[in-house]
This record gives sequence, structure tokens and C-alpha cells, in this order.
Amino acid sequence: MRYNLKPSGLKPSGRLLTAAFAAAMAFSPIAAVAQEVTLRLAHVVKEGDPAYIGAETFRERVAALSDGRIAVKIFPAGQLGNNRKLFAQVQSGAVDMSFTPFNMLADIVPEFSIVTGGYMFESPEHQQRLLESAEFGQAWAGELLEKGNLRILSHFFYGTRNLTTAKVEVRSPEGLSGLKIRAVPNSMSLATVRGLGAAPTPVAWPETFQALRQGIVDGQENPIPVLYAAGFYEVQKYLIKTQHQMSALPFLIREPSWAKLSAADQQVLRQAATEAAAVATKTMVEFTQTLEADLVAKGMTIVELTEAERAVFRDRVRASVAEEFDGKVFPAGLIAKVHALAGG
Repeated sequence: MRYNLKPSGLKPSGRLLTAAFAAAMAFSPIAAVAQEVTLRLAHVVKEGDPAYIGAETFRERVAALSDGRIAVKIFPAGQLGNNRKLFAQVQSGAVDMSFTPFNMLADIVPEFSIVTGGYMFESPEHQQRLLESAEFGQAWAGELLEKGNLRILSHFFYGTRNLTTAKVEVRSPEGLSGLKIRAVPNSMSLATVRGLGAAPTPVAWPETFQALRQGIVDGQENPIPVLYAAGFYEVQKYLIKTQHQMSALPFLIREPSWAKLSAADQQVLRQAATEAAAVATKTMVEFTQTLEADLVAKGMTIVELTEAERAVFRDRVRASVAEEFDGKVFPAGLIAKVHALAGG
């Protein structure tokens, strides 16, 4: 699939997230028929998050395209555990599908860790070229299927991560010295946060809000729509636009669940995942462009870095990632090859 990065003029309002979800669900009704197959999809995000909207769109499109024969039962908001637990569950068969982050898929295919590397990509299109490349992303997906019995149906752009803090306006790595920043519990995110200058502190996603409220961590880093949907503006004062990491999430299904489907039903899932990924990407882009004003209205201060200030963060993060990964986690020279894809 191709990321659709063109905004459609969505305006922020008190019911922005609900309205966007309603728009995503505006498909033709289907007749009520007996369901022949039920697939279980679990994720960690709350209502209003672009990934949540993508999951609901997938459920609706699967039902519509299969004339109601295939149902997708969704377990949202960490009901079945954090991402690490969900990864284990999709491997064991407790659930059929998940949005397992690429950094966790790196447990099976180490090269996947580069998909969300710190300051790795110039644009979402650059990241997409990597994932679509026969030499890189597609080859890694084949290896994931062979070694892990896991199939990627599609994937979507999940935003550019920025830093937030509760008490300190930060403009340099030195400004983050001594601050505990919640980091995703994987090696790439930890290396990235260390490169930013902070002390990375792993916290499971469902526990992050309380960790921020209680001061267990001083800040966190996420795309703007994700932190908005999570309500972090209630416990964070500053949004520092470091733009240090681009995220992508896959629609992941375990191969035994896939193999039980007919060829026609497999095509239903492929099409639904592609359409849902487009909706999730579009929602992420639109929300990113429109939610800053709402965050300011809710009391946050937006810190716009100069190009020189961002370059200092970029150089520190790239050095940290290269030291820990290049030639160790993945083959030497891979980072240079990824940077070379920037020109298309």
C-alpha cells in the first residue's frame, strides 16, 4: 500500500476524534447473516487513537466484504495486556491478529528494528520505500513468515514522535540530563531516548498515564494524536517538537489462522487491511495537523525547535543508534543503505 498523506481539511473540535471515527465507519450496511469465521484482534490503544480507528475500519470492511460471513472481535485498550503480552498471544494462538510494533518483530527478524530508527527517515514516504523494497521490507516480511509463522497484511504510518515533559522546557540534549523519559520497552527506543539526552525508563503503555501523573517518569515521547487520545495534556506541560522517530504499525495475523481461510476470504482480509491502513494513515496525518491548537487550549506549551537545535538532537541520536545497532543487531552498512533510499 501507499501512504495517503494529503490532508482533507479536518478541523479540531471537542468531538474531533469521535467524528473522525464516525466518518471512517460510514460504509453501506450489510445483511445480518450467520458468521462462519471469527477472528480475534487485540491492541493497546484507546478510542480516538488512529490505530483504534484503523482496527474498527478493518472490522467493518471485513464484515461488508464477506457479506457478514467473517467477524472480527476486537479487544482494545490493553484489555488482554500490553504489546509484549499481545505479541506472545498472537504467537500462541490466544488471539489471531495484533498491531505488533516492528521493534518487537525484530525479535524474529533483527533488521525490522531499523523501521523506527531514531532520525532514520527524511519523510513518511522514505519509510514507506523501505517497507515496500524487495531487498529490505518485503524480504524481511518473508523471513518473518518463514521463521515466526506471522504474516503482515498491510501497515500504516503511525506518526512522528515528539517529546513531552511535565516541568521543563527542553531545547538541547543537556536540558534532558537527569530526566526520566518513558520509553517503549525495546532496544531501539531506549537507544533513541538515550541519544536525546534523557534516562530512558521503560513503562508499559497501559500504565503510562499513571506513571506520568505520579511523577514516576518526567515525560514521554509519542506522535501528537497518540498523546492527545491518551489525555497526556492533563499531566504534561511542554510538547517539544523533536520529531525524532517515525512510527509504522503492521496488521499482523498468525499464519495458522490465515491458512484456515479460503483463498477468497484471504483476499477479503488483504483488501480490508489495505483500506483500513489507508484510513489509519489519513487520520494520523490529519490529526497531527489539527490537534496542536487543541493541546494549547488545554494548557500545553508547544516548543518549536530551530533547525540547528534539532540537528544537535539528530546527530546525538544517530550516533547512539549506530553504536548499538550497526554491525551488531543488523548488518554493518544497513543504516547507510536506508539513508540512501531518501532520494527515491
